[in-house]
Amino acid sequence: MSFRRRPIPKSDYHWKRAPKKENILYFTLICDGAVRKYRDGREVCQDSPAGYAEYNRRLDIMLTRQQWLCCLCPDKIRSRSDATFEHQRRRGMGAAFRDDRIYNERGESMNGAAHWVCNVEKG
Repeated sequence: MSFRRRPIPKSDYHWKRAPKKENILYFTLICDGAVRKYRDGREVCQDSPAGYAEYNRRLDIMLTRQQWLCCLCPDKIRSRSDATFEHQRRRGMGAAFRDDRIYNERGESMNGAAHWVCNVEKG
């Protein structure tokens, strides 16, 4: 069985490229490209060696600020490898709301360091 193909009708429409947008990025890179700063003020550390270094630097600041106490339980965090970043606001939707700042615009503390076990149990 053979199929008969009809010719494609001709039209006067000609495709034109859309004008180029000025800036399509919703964030700027800070800390030598280690951190993304979004328009709403959120900061997210990148998945790069520089981003991991900045993430760990912020974690060390929080550990010192909290005097090595877990922000979720009353126990002391014994080692640096036992600590994780506890986000004050949930990270849901594939980290769409993630905010890695340790101080907000008013200089108030936000987020904290916690045992990784406590952080996993919290969810």
